[in-house]
Amino acid sequence: MGLKIINNQKVEMTDDEWNLYQKIVQSYTSGQNKGEDLFIDLFVSDDNGIIKFIKPPSKRQTSFEVFLFLISLFQHQHLRLMYGQVSDICLQMKNKMKEMDDKMAAFDEKMKQFPS
Repeated sequence: MGLKIINNQKVEMTDDEWNLYQKIVQSYTSGQNKGEDLFIDLFVSDDNGIIKFIKPPSKRQTSFEVFLFLISLFQHQHLRLMYGQVSDICLQMKNKMKEMDDKMAAFDEKMKQFPS
């Protein structure tokens, strides 16, 4: 995964997503028309390349394929972020549970010193 530039904006994409973008651009490029132009003014991304807003095409015409690609990319980016957050929370819980198990084991050892 890496940052790519689409419409002068950073966009975080997998290699497969980038390859699909290039195929879409190539399929709409002919003579005077550039496929990249179909992506103009359709989205806003942050400095990390995460799409924050998808704009309906109001100033220029675009294809349904381009719009669906952007919606799909937006969803995939946000799913990856959520999976990362869930993984982080699970790791924190695992570490906390190990810490609690260690404390319980230490407590059990101390309790063995006292006669029943």
